[in-house]
Amino acid sequence: MTKKIVFMGTPEFAVNSLEALHEDPNISVELVITGKDKIRGRNKLLPTKVKEKALELGIKSYEPDNVNSKDTIELINSINPDFIVVVAYGQMIGDQLLETYKDRIINIHSSILPKYRGAAPMQWAILNKDSKTGVSTMLIEKSMDTGDVLDIAYMDLTPETSINEVHDHLSFLSRQLIVDTINNYDDLYAHRTKQDHSQATYSKKITKEMGHIKFDEKAEDIQAKIMAFSSWPSTYVVYNDEKVKIHKINIIDKYTDDEIGKIFACDDQAIYVNCLDKCIAIKEIQFPGKRRMSIEDYLRGNSIDIGVHLQ
Repeated sequence: MTKKIVFMGTPEFAVNSLEALHEDPNISVELVITGKDKIRGRNKLLPTKVKEKALELGIKSYEPDNVNSKDTIELINSINPDFIVVVAYGQMIGDQLLETYKDRIINIHSSILPKYRGAAPMQWAILNKDSKTGVSTMLIEKSMDTGDVLDIAYMDLTPETSINEVHDHLSFLSRQLIVDTINNYDDLYAHRTKQDHSQATYSKKITKEMGHIKFDEKAEDIQAKIMAFSSWPSTYVVYNDEKVKIHKINIIDKYTDDEIGKIFACDDQAIYVNCLDKCIAIKEIQFPGKRRMSIEDYLRGNSIDIGVHLQ
């Protein structure tokens, strides 16, 4: 028997899951609920990535101001879905939907729950230098990200894994995970895992200010910050009163006793700055209004002031 789905999602991360559900012969996506069209890019009113995919697949989409409004609930009830699937939708599911579809609202969350509840689980897995991360399917309840876990798919992390790689791979893993969760729901529900709330951590929202690199940190922490924020907000230092983005570094052993944060050398391979425990070799930079470039390319028409402290 075909399972009817109402899908709630907004960003690109959710597109893989929507597409996979649509392609499965045992599943019918009856409705997509997503965010409003917004002014994006070059001042154009554009749909969300999920709505864009829904239009491509021929699935009806709906963009309510409030997912818990009477009209929205009546629309969902008219479909009488077997499951509601939520992937980074952006609105909280209210009591009426939770009660009507108890244990049938499934959320895809991009961490190994109970670790990293909240807004930025992918970034915090990188910032904390975890050896692995993952994506979980879970039941939604009133509190944020506290529901029982149905299944988890994993990926390994290295110090060189960027946020873009994590985002894309977890989105890809979500494809099979959500289809398997729907098709094997009864068994997964019977063996669901209650979260150990004592082990939970909250991944707070990322801000622009968090991208400021300070050299009184350990080298691996600086590298983790660059990998976690490479998509947004990016990482930066202040050099001669300009915010300069740092896109790529290598870590090498200290070989001078120069002060932390002071540029003590520069060649066509890197700018060399000591941090708390090692030396940071800055390989790619971006000045305001300029393109990202290697140090070799930058030095073709510019110079770096030795002895300047990066703030």
